Amino acid sequence: MLSELDFDPVFLARFDVDAILADRIELLHHEEWVDWRESWHAELSTPLWRFNLHYHEYLLPLAKAYMDTGDKRYFDKGKAIVAAWMAACPRAKGGVAWDPYVVSLRVASWLAFLGELSDELAEDEAFVARINASLAEQYVHLAQHLEKDLLANHYLENLKALVMLACHFNDERTLVLSLRELQKQVGEQILPDGMHFELSPMYHKIVLEDLLRAAAFLEMRGYDAGDLADRFRLQDVCDALWSMESNAARTPLFNDSGDNVAKGRDALLGCARNRFGIEPRFHNVLPDAGYAFLERKTSAGVVKVVFDAGRPGPTYAMGHAHCDALSFECFIDGEPWIVNCGTYAYQDKRRLDFKRTLSHSTVCVEDAEQHECWAPFRVAEFSRAHLLEVGANHAEGALLQRGLGIKVKRTISLEDEGILVRDESEPASRISSAFVFAGEAPHVEGEVDSVSYAPEFGSARPARRVIADAQGGCRETWIPYPAFRQRGSR
Repeated sequence: MLSELDFDPVFLARFDVDAILADRIELLHHEEWVDWRESWHAELSTPLWRFNLHYHEYLLPLAKAYMDTGDKRYFDKGKAIVAAWMAACPRAKGGVAWDPYVVSLRVASWLAFLGELSDELAEDEAFVARINASLAEQYVHLAQHLEKDLLANHYLENLKALVMLACHFNDERTLVLSLRELQKQVGEQILPDGMHFELSPMYHKIVLEDLLRAAAFLEMRGYDAGDLADRFRLQDVCDALWSMESNAARTPLFNDSGDNVAKGRDALLGCARNRFGIEPRFHNVLPDAGYAFLERKTSAGVVKVVFDAGRPGPTYAMGHAHCDALSFECFIDGEPWIVNCGTYAYQDKRRLDFKRTLSHSTVCVEDAEQHECWAPFRVAEFSRAHLLEVGANHAEGALLQRGLGIKVKRTISLEDEGILVRDESEPASRISSAFVFAGEAPHVEGEVDSVSYAPEFGSARPARRVIADAQGGCRETWIPYPAFRQRGSR
């Protein structure tokens, strides 16, 4: 059991357990009425929403409500949902229920539900026998359908589930094989600086949870906690998370990210601390990922900037990449102020709009998109970015624009009264510097419009965007903090 994660307050707040009792469930800001006997195969909402329905993560809020109140309705509802799924979703029927990624998440939910309510469930031996029989069937199915076609976070998710199930069923042979492959994927997917190689802060947290859960099951089987922490690079992964999210009240929006999918920062780091003795360390740069972090106490409060000058992702897995190179987000006392627009949804007509260059607080050269995002999860040609220099209060990165051979350099300086952004191109070209404001927007010279800002999946609101053009290939923009007057843009 990892109660720090199972009952993370940030996670629990996403679910209305009383609505679930009434057969209504909200996932990703969309609510549906559910017939637990039949709705598993209904065309409800979007494919991503249906995936989430089959994840069964909402079993844990029901378990917590029962543990807190003693109201058996929550306990019985959780059991009834599992029983209804088993009756309605035999393996032969296939579909979303048996997608390998879905199986990988659902078995983790079931194992957590069994662990948190082990004493109560022990009184219903028939139910426990049925759920174990289903887990065994899902175990076999998953082992035969590993997502080696997608790899990346999907394959790691599969392997985490195999390790947990192998421990649960005392299957030493499969455990040895799956643990060996999981360690291999940790070496492949966790960069030397600790960041997950798809460079999404959201997926980074999901992967950290995967590693913590796998390590916890292995520790219960007798593996040494310190050795597991080393095998799974937990210190480095936690360092990257803390560096990314210290002094930030939500998940930074780089590549596909949103604030209502992964477990919260505090729960993840608390679990790593409690279970494996890990204290996260702050680094102002993740050189392999291409992220730089500037933090400064100013007259406006504690200001944090996250600056991205990294590649879009691994060349064989760019499905979650955005055109966000040289973009930055700025938080003041934790609250987002200058932002990227986010992701909103995977299956939506606006999917590619959210991925476009000017949906991010970055610079665009000659109206060219940084990367060729030609389908919701497909990237062809892509530009290349890298960090040039990172100091205490400034960061500099460069981008080589695909197809044009134009080099764009951006320098961000964090000052006491505002942020100075310098963009320049070589050879001199027309550049457009975009700034999206989630909070109070100061006057910044340029064309002002409104864009959709989606800090969470399924939820968007208007935000003010300023696009400042420069014909001569160089522009400096002064952005005063909300408490200060504008000093002027150059």
